[in-house]
Order: sequence, then C-alpha cells, then structure tokens
Amino acid sequence: MATEYRVKRGETVQSVTVLEDRGETVLVAIDGQRLELAVHALPDGRTAVTSADRRVALRALATKQGLLVVDRHVQRRFEVEDARVSWLAGAGAGKGAAGGRVTASMPGRVVRVPVVLDEIVAPGGIVAVLEAMKMENDVRAPGGGKVVEIAVKEGADVEAGALLVRLEPVHE
Repeated sequence: MATEYRVKRGETVQSVTVLEDRGETVLVAIDGQRLELAVHALPDGRTAVTSADRRVALRALATKQGLLVVDRHVQRRFEVEDARVSWLAGAGAGKGAAGGRVTASMPGRVVRVPVVLDEIVAPGGIVAVLEAMKMENDVRAPGGGKVVEIAVKEGADVEAGALLVRLEPVHE
C-alpha cells in the first residue's frame, strides 16, 4: 500500500509518496514524478541514496523542529507529516478553506467522484474514491474549498500525482 507524506522546507511543500518498497530499492513519487531509489546504510551511520543520475550520502536526525538532513557540510531542516495526519488535522480546521489541487496519492481506478462543480467541500471532505489493489481509498481535500475543476471521470485509471479535483479558496 502506498504511503503519502507532505514534506515542507521553508514555504515549499511537496507530496512524497512511497509507492513500493522493493527491499533494495524504493519506488517513490515526488509531486507525481516517479523515481526509483536505492537506499543503503553505510558503516559510518550515513545513508546512501542512489537514483539513476545521482548518489548522495546523508545523515538524518529527528529533532523537535523536524527532520535535519546533513549532506556533507550543508544542513537542511524539513517538516515531514504523514498525509493522513494532514487530512485529519484539516477536518477540524474550520471555515476559510485554502483550496488547491487534490491529486491521487497512488495509481488506481476512479470508483466515485462524489462532488460537483461549485460545491463547497469542507476540509477533510471526500472528493474522490480510488480503487487500488482491490481496496477503496477515500481521497480527501486537505484544506477544503469550492470545486472549480473535476479532472477525472468515474472508471478512469489514474497515476500517482494525477490531478483529480481543483479547489478554490472560500472566504467568509
């Protein structure tokens, strides 16, 4: 089963989905772009991450402020949140929704699109249902908003990162 994370560095937020853990390699999608990564622990405590065109050796430390990643002498701090936590937090966020793009977190078939154009979706509201590996998965609007585009139809096959619904902010 795919696991989606929201990774924030400064003002930049990216969707990182672990599509498949193959043991020696991991298939991930970063904002919909698929990458196959080899991940190996090194004897000195660093982790080697290798893609088709790049290899880096990193140290990652969990801190109260997030994840600190050190690559040679450069330190970068990230906030990493499981997407399910974001959805649950968004469900109690109240009015004044943020809008945005709601994308597929995994490849699958669109089973249902329970929203219509101009509908106001609450934060955490279901905007689509995807079937993957014979299981139905609700796709929720993390920030809620007004439906301004429905990019898929029921029965369509979608890839991870595909746009499902676009929302506009609602201001009250």
